[in-house]
Amino acid sequence: MSIESIVEKIIEDTKKASSEVRQRASNEVKIWEEKAEREVQGIMDAARERAARSARERKQRMISIADLETRKEFLQAKQEVIEEAFGRAIEKILSLDTEAYGAFLVSLILQADPEGDEEILFNERDRERFGDGWINQLHNRLKQSKRKGEMRIAEETRSIQGGAILRRGRKEINCSLESVIVSKRNELETTVARILFRDSE
Repeated sequence: MSIESIVEKIIEDTKKASSEVRQRASNEVKIWEEKAEREVQGIMDAARERAARSARERKQRMISIADLETRKEFLQAKQEVIEEAFGRAIEKILSLDTEAYGAFLVSLILQADPEGDEEILFNERDRERFGDGWINQLHNRLKQSKRKGEMRIAEETRSIQGGAILRRGRKEINCSLESVIVSKRNELETTVARILFRDSE
């Protein structure tokens, strides 16, 4: 075999080997590209899922916060309306005519279960309009319930909206309108709220 033939054979074998190497390399590159593409797709899918989940969670948090704020505002509005209702109750009592208000005072004092010989302290307005006629009604009611009928209206007045304060020695019983409303408020507030907000429940 001539040298030329040998060289040609080597070149031909080299080309063949080179072609096989290129083919294997091309196949490897394709495999790695497909793998990389799958990984990138997986990363993108995971990122989209995280983003979607984060968006859902954020939306839910915003809805919860909005709901909480709405509830807080509604409760505050409820409290304001209830406060106004109790305020109007005081106004209504204070706007009674003298006879009706006097009867209310007698009832209020009797509910305090006095001994019957206390001093009665009014505000200045009531001190001026209630005298002997009214105190006699009170004494009659006290005697009917087997108590002393010896109460007297004090010269001293107190800064109260209405009602009275009963004083016996150093002991005082607060029968002021404000005190009565406060003492009744806890038991009445649920009822008032149910009446006022029946349609919003």
